[in-house]
This record gives sequence, C-alpha cells and structure tokens, in this order.
Amino acid sequence: MVTIKEVDETDLNRLAEYLPRQLPFYHTTKETWKLRFALWWDSNPAFTSHIPRGWVLENENSLVGFIGNVPVKFLLCGEEKTAVTAVTWYVDPSVRGFISIRLFNEVLKQKNVSLFLFNTEIKNLMKMLSKNKFREYSLPRFQTEYLALVNKKNLVFILKEFRILKRPTWGVLKRIGCLMRAYGYQKPLVEPGAFSEKEYVTSRCTSCDDAFGRMWNSRLTDCDVTLSRDTKILNWIYFPPAGLIERVVIQCKKIQDNSLAGYMVFDSVRSNPAGTGVMKLMDMCIENNDPAILALLLQFAFEMGKQNNIALLELWSDNEETETYLKTTFTLRRAAHHHNYFRFSNEIAQPESLSICPSMIAPPRGIDHF
Repeated sequence: MVTIKEVDETDLNRLAEYLPRQLPFYHTTKETWKLRFALWWDSNPAFTSHIPRGWVLENENSLVGFIGNVPVKFLLCGEEKTAVTAVTWYVDPSVRGFISIRLFNEVLKQKNVSLFLFNTEIKNLMKMLSKNKFREYSLPRFQTEYLALVNKKNLVFILKEFRILKRPTWGVLKRIGCLMRAYGYQKPLVEPGAFSEKEYVTSRCTSCDDAFGRMWNSRLTDCDVTLSRDTKILNWIYFPPAGLIERVVIQCKKIQDNSLAGYMVFDSVRSNPAGTGVMKLMDMCIENNDPAILALLLQFAFEMGKQNNIALLELWSDNEETETYLKTTFTLRRAAHHHNYFRFSNEIAQPESLSICPSMIAPPRGIDHF
C-alpha cells in the first residue's frame, strides 16, 4: 500500500541515497542532495520547524516518490509573508497517476502560507497548474536574451549553443549570419571616454551587507508582490554552498565614498564541471539603471569568463535603459520565455488587482519536476 508521510530528519539520508538512483537524477550524487537539503532548510532564513520539508511516498518501507517544500519570504503589499515553492516533484513510474496529484496536494494544503510558487517548462505540468488556479508570469520582461562572445576559440560549443549544427533552414541561416557579424565585430562593453575610470571600482564580492538590500527599496515599492530582499535572504540566495551552484556576485562601488553603485549575479552552466560553459545573468540591481555602471559590471564579468573557460555571456534586461544598452551593444540575441507560476492562498483578498514582479533568481529549486 502506498502512503504519504511528511519528511523528517531521519528521511534525509534515505532521500539522498534514493534520488541519485532514479533516471532523471543519474548525474547527481548523495553529496549533491545533502548540499541541496542544507540550502533549502538548514541555512534558509525563512525555514522554521513549523514548515514541512516536504513529503515522501512509501510503498511498504520503500521510497517511491518525493516533493520538496522550500519556504521563502515575499512582500505582499509591503508586508513580509511566507511563500513556498515546490521542488523536485518525482514519483516512480510504477505508482504515477492519482497518487502523484495527492502528493502535490500536500503542498497546497499548508496553512499560514500566503503564496505558492512553481517553475516548470513541462507542458503537462503547465496545464495541471492552470487547473489548480495558478497564474503564469513570464520572464525576462522583454522576452529577449542577448549574448556576448567571450572565448571565440570555443567555436563548436558556440555552434551547438545556437543549434546551428543541423540541417540548414531559414532560421539556422539567420543565426549563422548573426554569429558571423558577432565574430567579425563585437562592440566594446565600455566606450572610450564614456566616463572617468577613476570614479568606480569593480570586484567580486563574497557577502552582502545592508547596502544591497537598500538598493532594491525603490524597485520594491513598485510591486505589490515580489521576493523580499533583506540582507539575510540575499546572502542565502546569492551564496549557496560550494560545489552546488557555480554562482558569482560582481559589485561596483564608487571610489569617492566606497558606496555601492550596482551589482550583478551570474551562474556558470556547464555540461560537466571541467567543460566549457555559459555565464548566465541571474539577478542585478544598478543605481538609476546607469548604463555606465552596467558596462563596468559586464566588462568585469567578461574578463572573469575568459579566465574560467566561459564561451558566452547570456544577458537580459528588466528596464528600458538596460534594454536599450543591450540592444545597441550586442548583435547576438534570441527569444526567451521562462515560465513562473503563482497561486495565492485564501487570505489574499483580491489577487487579480495586485501587481506581480517575479524574479529570475527564484528560490533554489534544484532539479525540475518529473
């Protein structure tokens, strides 16, 4: 008989051994899951003993399914509330069906939760979420990703990334033309004489102070529903355990008073740890959306990529000024559409009237849902 049980501490070692043996997770290890569990709950400033870690499916004494439950603080009309995101929804094929929905329903039955979050690119799950009153919000805002060539010698990797190594079509030929233009001429990220280089200093940082949270104050007031960005939450999201995510935070400070002028967060994504990768923009906040500060941060990222076997920088914009800069600077671009789903609990009076500002750096979800 298949039963559902809330995850307790004694289940964590069992799950860390069980999940890597399942087909979707063959590339992970027991250590991978221990690091994820520590990030989701042990170091999470939003986690308390009153919040479930998740639920497992058991057939007799054997694990046959799991769904994780990661809390995160959101601002709802300026008031901090608890949201939860469902992660790593996996059910063994032998028991899939209605029992899978029962497992997901455990997430939705939680009390004292204001918002339920879900990210997926799987069509069947999208339909299921719509039926369960989730609303879709798409990112990035301008639905375009811009790419900068970092190491042009990694030609085969770049061709694969642009899906050019296949039978020619009009779309493929168009991508080849854009790639040739980028190879022949890619504008400098910082135009000579655009500003005094003595005004700012750019560096990698290893922790956030209150200045990082303060930078978001003006932006957060424009949104009724958005990720809370206090210092504890930013440090939790931006600095995961070593070996889990290859994430880097780059800051730009004013030399005159050492105050923060802006920062960007990147993830390096590789097919294997020693392989070539893409350095993807995950989050950013820049004072007055200043293109000069943006350019300095990108230039630092570009140089860091050269030193760390990165072939491409992948960028997006969340405001008009940044979109204009990227559009006029980078030849390579492609359509982008990431799906984010939100469902309000019954305590939110009129959710349709609230402005939602989803984030590209959503709470850590680990593996997608299967």
